[in-house]
Formats: sequence, C-alpha cells, structure tokens
Amino acid sequence: MWDDEEVRCPDGWLLVAADHPKLGRLYWRYCDERDVNAADFYGITENIQLASWIKAGWRDKDVWADDYSDMSSMVARRFIQELLNPDRYDTNYFELFNWDEESEDLELHGDLHDLQVRSGQSIELFVHWLRAANWFDTPASACNTFP
Repeated sequence: MWDDEEVRCPDGWLLVAADHPKLGRLYWRYCDERDVNAADFYGITENIQLASWIKAGWRDKDVWADDYSDMSSMVARRFIQELLNPDRYDTNYFELFNWDEESEDLELHGDLHDLQVRSGQSIELFVHWLRAANWFDTPASACNTFP
C-alpha cells in the first residue's frame, strides 16, 4: 500500500469486481506476503479502498504487480481457485468431512464468513455464487480517493 501522502495515478489500472444481488459490488483483495515469510492473502471486500489493482490487459497478456497489494496476471488468473482452496495455508475456506453423515461440510471464516452471513445465502450457495459470478474489470479511477 502506498503512504497516505502519496497519490497513485489510476491510469491503466483496473479493479476486479462482481455485483452480488444483496451485498452489492464486491472486489478482489490480494496481498503478497512473501517479504514477511507468510502465506499470500486472498479475500473479497466491499471496500473499494482495499481492492487490489491490476494492470489493464491482464486477461490477454502477462502483467506484473508494482506494489504488494497489486495483482500480477498469474495471481489474478487463479484468484478464485486460491481463494477457495482448502489446502492453502491460512485459508478462510474449509472442506470438512462429516463422519457421522459421511458427507463434506463447508466452513467459512473471517471476511468470507461475514459476507456469507450478510448475504443471507447458505455457505454452499454463497461459495457457488463466488465461483459462478461474472467477475469483470472496472477502472481503478472509479475510486474516489486512491489506495
């Protein structure tokens, strides 16, 4: 993230968003944590100020991140798979085997759990929505003040 006094030019940058029927516009949020020897953060946010930026053209060519909260095209192309990867360290998405019913139960934690509860959807329906949503690019200039 940039310092409070620094203004970032949004030209050529995008946010990835989808419109949820109850929650409104949601954005991808990513943080590269390799500099502190931690797992990268993948999340969903309603706060446009926390949304991660990605360079235009990322769907067709390779682009690179400028800041630890930006996404490269490689990160963005597998974002939903990593967000909903139960084997990723520090995930907020869990697939738990229910031995009594011999079935798999889903469990969400953190921001994903909070959004799911507020959505009024079951965990299964909310996860299905995340996977099936039309995630589109919107200009970073949509921010009123820049991250």
